[in-house]
Amino acid sequence: MPLPRHRTCRAFLRGLVAAVIAACALDAMAQNATPRATVQPAHVPTIPAATSRPADWPTAAPTNADSKNSDNDKPLDNHVLSSIRANPGAPLGPVRDLIASEVAKAVASGSGEGVVPAAYESTVATGTSGELEFKSLETALVVARVGPEVVLEADLLTPKAIDFLEKVTPGMPPEKVRELRLQICQQVLPQHIETLLVYVDACREIPADKLPEIRKNVDRAFDEQQLPKMMKEANSPNSMEFEKSLRARGTSLDRMRKMFFERGLAQEWMRKNVKADEEVPHAELIAWYQNHLAEYDYPAKARFEALTVKMGLKRSRQQAWGILADMGNEVLAGRPFEEVAKGRSEGPTASGGGEFDWTSKGSLASASLDEAIFSLPVGQLSAIIADGEQLHIVRVVERKDAGRIPFTEAQVGIRDTLITDRRMEATDAYLEKIRQRTPVWTVFDDPGGSSAAPQFTAGRPSPSVTR
Repeated sequence: MPLPRHRTCRAFLRGLVAAVIAACALDAMAQNATPRATVQPAHVPTIPAATSRPADWPTAAPTNADSKNSDNDKPLDNHVLSSIRANPGAPLGPVRDLIASEVAKAVASGSGEGVVPAAYESTVATGTSGELEFKSLETALVVARVGPEVVLEADLLTPKAIDFLEKVTPGMPPEKVRELRLQICQQVLPQHIETLLVYVDACREIPADKLPEIRKNVDRAFDEQQLPKMMKEANSPNSMEFEKSLRARGTSLDRMRKMFFERGLAQEWMRKNVKADEEVPHAELIAWYQNHLAEYDYPAKARFEALTVKMGLKRSRQQAWGILADMGNEVLAGRPFEEVAKGRSEGPTASGGGEFDWTSKGSLASASLDEAIFSLPVGQLSAIIADGEQLHIVRVVERKDAGRIPFTEAQVGIRDTLITDRRMEATDAYLEKIRQRTPVWTVFDDPGGSSAAPQFTAGRPSPSVTR
């Protein structure tokens, strides 16, 4: 199915983003721009040596050639961007003078002199069972990768999903809560992957210097149109309080802006790349109608009223018959059917005056009632009809015979159906194309190896997945 359409996105992106995308396309053609290189892993920045630093500067301390300690013979890591002072007020000393025990002592006391390297690692406390004690940052779990884009658990668990979890998980074992969170992620991940596939393709084609301009305008529209609505739903008086509530749920306002931008850009890029011919020849409409005649046939249907009396241990068939006959005579004498039904009927619609809505022929469980409703003259009371442990008197209010919707009435719907089918075919073809050049991985993939098919493919999810 096509990407979900957010009304707000369409309102501002059609006039804004689409124009920028078109301008970018023209710029790329004019400059004969070559495809951008594949993003490579980020290189660790190296700090160039600074001649103005003191000789005993922590990241430029000389090696100790006289020391027998091999650790002191190693030059300090020039990749360390900064070091953490154990005691901010203490004098600055060279790192090479701090052996491991001194570092540990300085960290433990908080009063030791010297500098603790940023790469310093301390012993992790263990629990009574000997296992390492740690707190898992669940929302930072990477659940998928789509090209260069990473999908975190926080991207999939929206504030509404988290509110739902808070309502249903009190008292639930932690492992069950974790399982439920992953189930929610698994359900919403396919649509998120489809959006990112299109987003990545857009970023691949749009010149990099144009994306900040688009992002700036989309963020402004988000703040002006979406943010006030979200704050109102969350009962937050201002954006700062709303940000606090979001962070308490493992997300943030910046993350929501980012997702809004991704979805909006993906929508417009999909519309740009998926074009279907909306001119449907008249002959094609007629052919469709002829090939699907059964879909335009409709059965007879009727609206009717009923007076009902039940039989049982406290009421014999003869007694029930007499009560129902007396009710029928009241209607014949001129009393409104609705008043009699409300006052004395025992049927399921007695409180509503005994009226039943449109009922198709053959849909009633009682064959005798079905036959009476579709054979009686409209407006005429029936004789007493026995139906198991109940007796009925019915009157048909309105009835329509079986028939077929004519082509003149069906052609508008047929045209819409054919256009929708064409769009879906074009969407599938486009997604298949970008799937071939965009790698996708998820934590829910089949761990059986490369020969096993993943649960989620890079494109349209299987129909069995709940959206």
